[in-house]
Amino acid sequence: LEYEGGIERAVEIQNDTDYGLAGAVISEDYRQINYYRDHAELGLAYGNLPCIGAEVQLPFGGVKKSGNGNPSAREIVETVTDRTAWTLNNATDIEMAQGLSADIETTDE
Repeated sequence: LEYEGGIERAVEIQNDTDYGLAGAVISEDYRQINYYRDHAELGLAYGNLPCIGAEVQLPFGGVKKSGNGNPSAREIVETVTDRTAWTLNNATDIEMAQGLSADIETTDE
């Protein structure tokens, strides 16, 4: 989906749907990543990783009309500070759990 505007507009568009199972944001600007983390209405979110929509180590959930209507972290809320399960990759390579891989090409500007 193409759009014009910053991260705020992207999150506004995403939140204006009936679904909220999972999502991802790719950025070198941690302010954008943190804004996404704090404002996107999701059950499962990724930073600098592709969105696969499920994590085997967490209860399955989602918000709105996705999944069971609960964020994935619902059952472990005592051990997390947010009701959204969040994974952030700080490495330059994409390393994914569950034996999955992703090739992402970027250009330096």
